[in-house]
Parts: sequence; C-alpha cells; structure tokens
Amino acid sequence: MVLNKPYGMLSHPTSNSKEITIRDFLVNEFNLPIKDDNQREGIVHRLDRVTSGLMVCVLDENIFAYFQSQFKNRLINKKYRAIVEGYPHTKSGEINLPLAKSKKNRRKREVNKTGREAITKFEIVNRTEEKALLELDLVTGRNHQIRAHLEYLKTPIVNDQLYGAKRDKNVPENAICLQSYYLGFTVNNEDYEFEIDMPDYFSSIMNM
Repeated sequence: MVLNKPYGMLSHPTSNSKEITIRDFLVNEFNLPIKDDNQREGIVHRLDRVTSGLMVCVLDENIFAYFQSQFKNRLINKKYRAIVEGYPHTKSGEINLPLAKSKKNRRKREVNKTGREAITKFEIVNRTEEKALLELDLVTGRNHQIRAHLEYLKTPIVNDQLYGAKRDKNVPENAICLQSYYLGFTVNNEDYEFEIDMPDYFSSIMNM
C-alpha cells in the first residue's frame, strides 16, 4: 500500500519511544505477522518524524524482498519538495557529497569524505526574496540526506532547526518544509505512479 505519512509521526518504533508508529498501524490494521526483531514489519523505507508524504509499505511477505532490492538498486523513483531559507546559486544542479554521522551531534548527518555516497538532484521551482521552493530527486537514500545536503549549501529547510534553520511560526512545531510528494515503481510488470499536493503551510509560506 502507499500512504501519506503525517508530520510528527515515526515510521517505526525507536528504543526510547512508545508512541504509535506507521509500523504499528500496519501490524494492527492488516494483521501482519510480527517477525522482525527491529519492529519494522512492512517498512522498506522510512521518512523522518518531521517529514510528511508518500511511503510505500509492503503487506505481503513474499514481495518484501523484491521491494528491498528495488530500493537498494535505486529503481524506485522518489521526488521531494522543500522550502529552504535563501536559495541555491544555480537554478538546478546535483549535490554529490558523501555523508556520515556528525561528530558534534550524533542525531545529525554531515558532509564527510569518509562517509557513504549521497547524491541529490535539485531544481528551483519558485522563489521569493527570502525563500525558495525546490523539487528534489533522490538518487541515493541516505538518512537525513536532503536535510544535510541543503544545510551544507547554507540553504537549510524552513523550520529544520536541527540543521541550522530558524524557528518559523508558520510551520507546525513538529514539522519541517520537506515532503515526499511523488513515488514511481514497477511491480508484477505494471508501472505505478503516486503524487500528492503540497501541504497548506507550504503554500502560505511561498505566498507571504
């Protein structure tokens, strides 16, 4: 199934949280057998708590490995939109910078030559004097990839205080201006595409 994850919700449980997650919803609603020691039944990719948008979740154990392979081999088309502080110096481009855990803050990722390959393509869709709306295409899928890359460009995602942005009162407190808005993939020789509109607070920020 493909679902639209709300901001503020975890994709799967963590060691220090007992709240309801997307994984719990899948297990409870679809009677998924609980076999994964990491409590990630049905979860083949994740979105950060503060990120909203499309996730594909697998309800059939027999096809789980197929989707894992599709993500690993970069055959899932994932597109995001983000509003950033400032704007990149070019209308479009590719950020190819390796990422590793931050040495100063273990909750973050940072650009580091010893890190894993991370590639993000971007295009400016719209801009104001202070902000820009970007469309982003993930070539790789590292943890916090978009957030870390945009911080490195000195254009952090609006309200992403972990990655250097200011608090923006027009954005819900447990959200940042980052949305997974498009998913495309092939399964059983059929092509599927899913796309959603941007959240209301995206529109209001760009129209201010």
